Amino acid sequence: MGLINKERAAIYFIKNIPTENAQLAFSGGKDSIVLYYLYKLAGIDIPIIYGNTTIDPMGTKKLIRNHYSDVRVLNPDKSFFQLVSEKGLPTRVGRFCCQELKEKYGIGKNNIEGVRWEESSRRAKYEPEQCDTRKWMKGAKHYYPIIDFTSKDVWQIINSNGLKTLPYYHSPYNWKRHGCVGCPLASGAQQIKEYKVFPKYAKALIKAIEKNIELKPNNQIAQNFTDPYEVFWWWISKLSIKEWFGNKECEIFKEEYKEQFFKIITK
Repeated sequence: MGLINKERAAIYFIKNIPTENAQLAFSGGKDSIVLYYLYKLAGIDIPIIYGNTTIDPMGTKKLIRNHYSDVRVLNPDKSFFQLVSEKGLPTRVGRFCCQELKEKYGIGKNNIEGVRWEESSRRAKYEPEQCDTRKWMKGAKHYYPIIDFTSKDVWQIINSNGLKTLPYYHSPYNWKRHGCVGCPLASGAQQIKEYKVFPKYAKALIKAIEKNIELKPNNQIAQNFTDPYEVFWWWISKLSIKEWFGNKECEIFKEEYKEQFFKIITK
């Protein structure tokens, strides 16, 4: 299917989504920008929301304010770093940050989102319309109008229509996706790459880890670590705590966690 036909199909899809409790999710990334553009062409009247995770790439809120001003910015009660101070670090299987900072805004809603098959093997199995089976989401539904769009399609629409995006997609950064800086779903190498661009987030994370160790002396992190810099490297490694302490390669950083942190993050 050609891009013009894909656009027409996406607009038709958007027009036929039930408007009751419907909202368009805007992240500031390339896919949500194209979804926003198609939503405008569809001419429907539903809220557009941006859930501020507090760790999105810097400049996201400015982009919204300057170019997508009808997007409603939803700020959380607690920042990501406050949550880490209280709960510890999120993991691939325990991403409380997603629930607290993004997903809760979609509870019971018809959510229109810029998800695409091409993004991952998991998303390649998605249907264009899905019910959320998690009980706490209270019957929420997800609609993906551009699910069959390729990255090439997305950029063609952006470039052809002069749509504004964040600079991180372009040289010298060349990021492929927009999302939370340091997301635990990313590889350790990708997390480091992102923290090099945004070292303030890395330093704030260290402070949050340190506070968590102080506030929660009985949790798993505090019982196994005293050095927040070591906790950071353990988290980046994707190893279990047992694997971390049993892996001799980790001894490379022994007693140099802080020095390695500043050397690599600020390099």
